[in-house]
Amino acid sequence: MRSVHVTRGRLLRGLTALVVGTATVGVAAGPAMAQDDPGWVGAWLDDLTVGGPGAPGRTVPLTLTSTGATQPRVTVDLTGLTGVATASFPDYCTTEGASVTCPMPPTAVDDFGTLTGTVPVVFRAAPGATDGATGTLAYTALGEQTEPSTQQATITVRSGPDLLDLVHESVSGVAVGDSLPVPVAVMNAGDQPVVDLRLTMSFPVGLIPASYRNCRYGTNTSLATVVVCTVRGTFAPGQRHELRQKLATTVGPATLGSKRITQFVEPLAGAGPLPSGVKLTRREAEQGLRLRPVGDPLDVIPAGVTGAAGQTYLRSVQGAFDVVARGATVTGAVGDTVRVTVGLRNEGPGVPDATLSGGGVGSFLFVPPVGTTVVGNPSSCWLNGDEESAGDAPTTYYCNGPGGVFPAGLTHTAAFDLRIDSLAGTPGEVRPFERYPRVDDNPGNDVAPVTVG
Repeated sequence: MRSVHVTRGRLLRGLTALVVGTATVGVAAGPAMAQDDPGWVGAWLDDLTVGGPGAPGRTVPLTLTSTGATQPRVTVDLTGLTGVATASFPDYCTTEGASVTCPMPPTAVDDFGTLTGTVPVVFRAAPGATDGATGTLAYTALGEQTEPSTQQATITVRSGPDLLDLVHESVSGVAVGDSLPVPVAVMNAGDQPVVDLRLTMSFPVGLIPASYRNCRYGTNTSLATVVVCTVRGTFAPGQRHELRQKLATTVGPATLGSKRITQFVEPLAGAGPLPSGVKLTRREAEQGLRLRPVGDPLDVIPAGVTGAAGQTYLRSVQGAFDVVARGATVTGAVGDTVRVTVGLRNEGPGVPDATLSGGGVGSFLFVPPVGTTVVGNPSSCWLNGDEESAGDAPTTYYCNGPGGVFPAGLTHTAAFDLRIDSLAGTPGEVRPFERYPRVDDNPGNDVAPVTVG
């Protein structure tokens, strides 16, 4: 539906005509005319820290959002940044003194009637700005008839080195057996050089990174390979440095589902503690990991490059795996209490890995045989749902998995104590709680019986 905007002048002329018309025909005036909805306009700008004078500028998105408003725009008051920082805006914005007004950007996207666009603003320290200097800018979002909404953002100047990771990639079509070239790229956004840095990377289970002389390797509790490298050299402000041949990574048979390879850079002087709970050792290697300068130093850092952490995201590696249900058969007489041990085994070679989402894997459901009563269960298992409201549904217990990963070759079980009330009941069963990250390659063994005789 097309939105029709009525200006104040047109509205007054329309009301005048209405009054005159009704007076002529002698008809009493009806209810007051309702004014069109003026819509809504909002804006958002994050606080920012920039390097001291001489550091590259930082590009920050000023987000403008509008629903149903006419001429949505944002006005920025730079008065509070005097002597602290400068700001540069696109050509479609207009400047009057210390005030800058930007309309909705031409690249704005319309999503079901809501326009969202970003105005790229380049900030840099003002000449003579000192370490720790802080200023604020006020920005006001408004439309032709909307109520203006004003907020503030704080800009801080911080002198010294400031390493940024430049890697933010998403890769599809990766298969087991591939050699994946993982990019490593950093730059110094500060106003002072960095002498030597530490690069810390994490490769989820199944991914096997190449070995370098100047790196140490270990395995964390999620079976991820943690790599900590000491990289020597001087990293000048604005200069991009890369691992030119990239980091060769083998996609091993344990790789399954989506993966995130993370990396984090920091100056070696003053670097934080090493990853906890990981024993790091060196590997035999012929080569060292070296970061080389690429291109000319950047005067402005592009939008989206914001911190010392980066990642390479792999989408849905279709590795092979087979999770097998482990049932049980026990004997006893009516009135006896017997113990059954049930669970799952991962025959591999793929390893279900939920560390990307922060969840767990390897959980299962246990349905006791009819004619038995559970009189003892482990703390990792409990009734699934409300037993009183289950109706005719069989009693079912949910059992937690072994954690964020389900290693190949691992059998995960739980023991239940069952009182035998009768011997004529149907068998129970054990089965996976979920098919993660997909139905495995042999679904025929995903359910196993549990019998008492």
